[in-house]
Amino acid sequence: MRTNFIFILVAIFATTFSLQAQDESLEELKAMLAEKEGIKKTIDDEMADLDKRIKAFPGWSKGLGATLGLNFSGTRDWFANDVPKIAARGFGLSIAGYANYNEANAKYFWNNTLSVSITEANSKSDNDGDGNFNTADNSNENLTTSASIFIINSLGGYQLFSKVYASAAANYQTTVNNFNDPGQFTLSAGLTYKPINNFVAYIHPLAFQKTFPGGDFSSATGAVYGATYSAEVYPGINWTSALDGFYAYGGDDDATPALTRGQLSNWTWQNGFTVANIFKGIGLGLNIGLRKNEQLGLVKGVSADDASTIQMIYNLGLSYSL
Repeated sequence: MRTNFIFILVAIFATTFSLQAQDESLEELKAMLAEKEGIKKTIDDEMADLDKRIKAFPGWSKGLGATLGLNFSGTRDWFANDVPKIAARGFGLSIAGYANYNEANAKYFWNNTLSVSITEANSKSDNDGDGNFNTADNSNENLTTSASIFIINSLGGYQLFSKVYASAAANYQTTVNNFNDPGQFTLSAGLTYKPINNFVAYIHPLAFQKTFPGGDFSSATGAVYGATYSAEVYPGINWTSALDGFYAYGGDDDATPALTRGQLSNWTWQNGFTVANIFKGIGLGLNIGLRKNEQLGLVKGVSADDASTIQMIYNLGLSYSL
């Protein structure tokens, strides 16, 4: 009996000691983890600084990123709705790339950008309440909508004096779904202000914009203005922005209906935000495109008031950069 009692005491003592040892080991592991995290943050900061210095270095700098957005939604027997069964899905893809060259003595530069955005949505509704989406009797609805934009821009300049360049640009805009129908190609020349490598602003008073495929679409002479900017606005959060505008010098009285100077003028503003490297190089991206182009709306038969509104295309999803 006494032997058993001694054995129990030894067992309790050993268990208590083991738990204390585990607690001490856990604290040690936490301290080691905190130390490693501090080292990792230091290395990440150093890598970010090196990346900025590399991008600012003369020569070519290139980049390509994509954002993919998917969403699915629906209801079944949701009687609070007029139609209790609905299914919808959406898809979005945005691609942005650049290839810029900066000469060592800042005598000249050449900036090239590519921007593509595609969104598509499909919705189905069981209006007749038979439990399926069959559209044979024309009572149910199956609607697919899509929108896209494709922009490629090239701007080059030769230095006249500090931060000011004589420059020329070529810009092409169209849609992916109906390539070049319509499409707008613009050539221009003027001045560019470039205080730093990641910011450029330009105004070109000599410009011609050709609108394809012709026919009901009108071309015009005018002036081009715009700006591009890219920066890390907060650690791990990047912002890129590109504005391209065309100001027509006159209207087109021969068009049907006649187009005013304001209706031939247009602008597009693209913005992209990315939260980098949430998981193994994959981040979160938001792309927003705004555009005002009255001529395209009027040719499509839209009223003058509706054609003058600002158009929008956006995509939120996972992003990846090369």
